[in-house]
Amino acid sequence: MRGVRPLRPGDPTSVGSYKVTGFLGEGGQGSVYLGVSPSGEQVAIKLLHARFADDEQAVRRFRREAEAARRVAEFCTARVLEVGAVNDQPFIVGEYVDGPSLQHQVTKEGPVQGPALMRLAITTATALVAIHGSGVVHRDFKPSNVLLGPDGPRVIDFGIARALDISQSLTTSIVGTPAFMAPEQFLGGASPASDVFAWAGTMIFAATGRGAFGFGPLPVVMHRILNLDADLNGVPAEIAPLLWACLAKDPRRRPTAEQLMRDLIRAGAAPPPAPSAPAPAPPAAQPVSSPQAIGGHFRPGPYPASGPVRPPAPGATTEPSRRHGQRRALVSIGAAATALVTGVAVWLVARSHPEDFSPNPTPTSSQVAAFGTAVTSVADPSARKGGTLRVVSPYELESVDPGNMYMPDSLNLVRLYGRSLTMFKPAPGAAGTQIVPDLAESLGVPGDGGKTWTYKLRQGVKYQDGTPVTSEDVKYAILRSMDPSRNLGSPYFELMLDLPSGYQGPAKSPNANTDAAIQTPDDRTIVFRLRRPYATFDDVVQLPETVPVPQAKDTRETVLASGPYKIESVSADKKQVVLTRNDQWAAATDPNRNALPDRYEIDYQVADAEQRLRAGTADFGFLNTSASTEAAALGDPALRKRADVPVGTSVRMLAINPQVAPFDKVDCRRAVVRALNLKNLARAFGAGPAQSPLPTSLVPPTVAGGRWRDPNLKAEGDQQAAKQSLAACGKPSGFSTDYVYRDLGTDKQIAEVVQHDLAAIGIEVTLRQVSPAEFHKTYGGNPGNLKRQGIGLIPKSWAPDWPDPESFLSSIADSRQITDTYSFNVSVRVKAIDDLMDRARAELDAGKRAALWTEVERKLADEAVLVPLVWVCPVLLRGQNAANVHVSPVYGNYDLLTMGLK
Repeated sequence: MRGVRPLRPGDPTSVGSYKVTGFLGEGGQGSVYLGVSPSGEQVAIKLLHARFADDEQAVRRFRREAEAARRVAEFCTARVLEVGAVNDQPFIVGEYVDGPSLQHQVTKEGPVQGPALMRLAITTATALVAIHGSGVVHRDFKPSNVLLGPDGPRVIDFGIARALDISQSLTTSIVGTPAFMAPEQFLGGASPASDVFAWAGTMIFAATGRGAFGFGPLPVVMHRILNLDADLNGVPAEIAPLLWACLAKDPRRRPTAEQLMRDLIRAGAAPPPAPSAPAPAPPAAQPVSSPQAIGGHFRPGPYPASGPVRPPAPGATTEPSRRHGQRRALVSIGAAATALVTGVAVWLVARSHPEDFSPNPTPTSSQVAAFGTAVTSVADPSARKGGTLRVVSPYELESVDPGNMYMPDSLNLVRLYGRSLTMFKPAPGAAGTQIVPDLAESLGVPGDGGKTWTYKLRQGVKYQDGTPVTSEDVKYAILRSMDPSRNLGSPYFELMLDLPSGYQGPAKSPNANTDAAIQTPDDRTIVFRLRRPYATFDDVVQLPETVPVPQAKDTRETVLASGPYKIESVSADKKQVVLTRNDQWAAATDPNRNALPDRYEIDYQVADAEQRLRAGTADFGFLNTSASTEAAALGDPALRKRADVPVGTSVRMLAINPQVAPFDKVDCRRAVVRALNLKNLARAFGAGPAQSPLPTSLVPPTVAGGRWRDPNLKAEGDQQAAKQSLAACGKPSGFSTDYVYRDLGTDKQIAEVVQHDLAAIGIEVTLRQVSPAEFHKTYGGNPGNLKRQGIGLIPKSWAPDWPDPESFLSSIADSRQITDTYSFNVSVRVKAIDDLMDRARAELDAGKRAALWTEVERKLADEAVLVPLVWVCPVLLRGQNAANVHVSPVYGNYDLLTMGLK
């Protein structure tokens, strides 16, 4: 037997009814022995260190958590046979696996390669499915916890890390193995998504012998995991996209173990990629869309891959990433899947396809429960009140504190119990992009050319305890959100308001005078003073930071409700939130909410959330599933009639670099635009049953206002016009250029379509594939390096914080956003466009403002520096029992505020 050593002096000769026959090893948790059960079966006995017996509460919790581990199905895991204690010292008895650990095997023999690696990946992912399906989180998945037995890999020690995180005396120790820990574990959180992150790191170690983020001192490893991309060099192409998706910084953006297992099986069975073809055929269902830097919220996609990214507010500077524990920056670099999930999306897979399906069908009376109904109308309309609406999510809860949230699922939810000054109208279609008063009785009244904004609160609005809401409560709520410890919220207010330098909220800056930023002349009036004019400040005050909070009753756990529901409970582990009716809410003060259900039960970290939604045991889901789900939803007639495919706000783009010759000539850039075959690009992005329109403008139609239709964009390209542009720029025979992209997902297929389309007109494109980490560090956001290396074509993605042209265009088209370190804008350097945007931001007349933004779009199209390739469209699924359902163009999902039950 491998690795069995004689017992040492002081080792026990028995533990409970088990005879101890040998010593297997020792770690931070305890010693492991080989033993024999009363029936003669060989077992592994983990005897925990005596210090874990010092706390009665600790022992109780250990028993509870370890007993939960016994429920795990015996799929690719080592069975837990018994949990007990001897002399108050806890022990766990499990199945003995006669084989080395993956850590030992790779260290001694080298990386796992070929089919063996795929078998290892599938087997260990299957183990995670079993573990999570039993309600257990491993919390310490790593190579040494994967044993390579004679009958295949077995995962051990699941749930034990949680069982040992058991008392205040232990809270100074990090639970888990740092090199394989997910970012949220360093902050005290863990969920099934954390195991998926650790699984991916383990597979990278198996494939390469390296840590995904290297090894070394804890601070160094923590910094890399929290702020840098993983190193996937040397990982086989068939699983690299899956691993990238699993390594998302934001746990909401990772696939579940079940999704992962399905896509691994599909990837393992898929044939090798076909060589480049003139018009690539639709690939097999893609498990991952390639990571990409986008702004604003993440839009639906197979597997998103990072934390929130948002555009800078006017005058803000950009930085490459937001570090945990710091105030959330306005931007966080990409590493996010192009078809990115909002975290709110019910299902999905981001798709764009060229043919028949219209995302905006004209509803008829027969379409009440039909495919696509909820995009521009209300599906299953109902005014019925009552019942419990059940919401499921595989992700961790971000926060219930309105001053400490920013993800779209939270913003969709918080409107049930909190009222901000304004809100986006809870309505389908274009009406849903209209900003309307909420807590305020009207939209803001601008002054000083848009530098001051005054709001008057509605009369009669009360908290759940019956006390009135005041303007001072709104001011305090905004100021409290600036506390650095509330680092999950947006930074718009602290960047836009005329606040004292270094202000950190009332608790940390108690003596600061904030009247220059916010004044409350009476209980119903609040006046904001901005550093510079901003015409659409009504869009900013819809953020949850303006949900009122009375200072005397402020807690970090919950808030007093001002909406139609109140928080009845939040479980200690934050896995369930229950909302019930707020009897102090008056419908007469609230024209936007219909408050249909009596109760909401929202369950987080639900392993089978997707299955519950499909089966009809859940009414709403914050989900993200694999590409196979799209086919299931649209191929099954019963599911199809509950599905919708709206055009999202996320756009895949091609940046053309005017700093690299001959792209310094507009006609050479225009030749590229005219040559692109949008149908082939859509197929490369991922064909499937859903069909959505080809892009006709840079800004998608979901964004409010009129769009400039670029006449150079053609469904099948226009080679003749492209050649005319080449002649006009003095390159009739064409030229050569470089295109850099990441070695992930659909990036390669899109790059090959671009290469093929441009070759047809004489432009020779050299494709340069780099790792995602290298792309974001050196290329995708570094204009200076792009110029030095002569790279002319760069793939980009973007989505706004809300569907408004300013939110969409500012960060990708303002040349003043370009920095030496990181920029979303890498190709637009046109002063006339900067000037137009300044005028649009300050223009108070809505019609003139819309015309200015349309002119910005026109000039961008004329400059041919940003080319839309794909409008990203999610597939959404309505709950079987849900009524009064419509898609929100703001949250990229169904509007939870208006939903009821059949």
